[in-house]
Amino acid sequence: MAKKISTFQPEFVESISNVSVAVGRDATFTCHVRHLGGYRVGWLKADTKAIQAIHENVITHNPRVTVSHLDQNTWNLHIKAVTEEDRGGYMCQLNTDPMKSQIGFLDVVIPPDFVAEDTSSDVIVPEGSSVKLTCRARGYPEPIVTWRREDGNEIVLKDSMGTKTLGKF
Repeated sequence: MAKKISTFQPEFVESISNVSVAVGRDATFTCHVRHLGGYRVGWLKADTKAIQAIHENVITHNPRVTVSHLDQNTWNLHIKAVTEEDRGGYMCQLNTDPMKSQIGFLDVVIPPDFVAEDTSSDVIVPEGSSVKLTCRARGYPEPIVTWRREDGNEIVLKDSMGTKTLGKF
């Protein structure tokens, strides 16, 4: 009896979801395909074209990257303890001719934090005197710094040009 050969070409069932995680957490991309047959699934980092994995074999020398699949239709790329350098697009690729691919983006969030050495500590000055306050914060996306008085009221600046209200920067 002759072996039945599938004439279906592999195709993506749904788009790869973008992933947003805090630095240090784990991220997983899932690629859903159907009619894979003898074709293979590959994972690449889109911006560098660095091959992460081909089918069940991890190619990258990054020990934080692994692959798994539930069946022939669901393929996962796992990145453990993500870093800022992991941010970017990840491509799921089918080795058809022509090649088929989809990209999902990894956004690595860095919680806001004050830069202590560039931030003023408590300052006490007589009312009406000049004072310089400095606040520097880091994070991704870039944090918005908001100035306010301890009692919650707005900070009003007065100079020769008039009055200004200090707010968000």
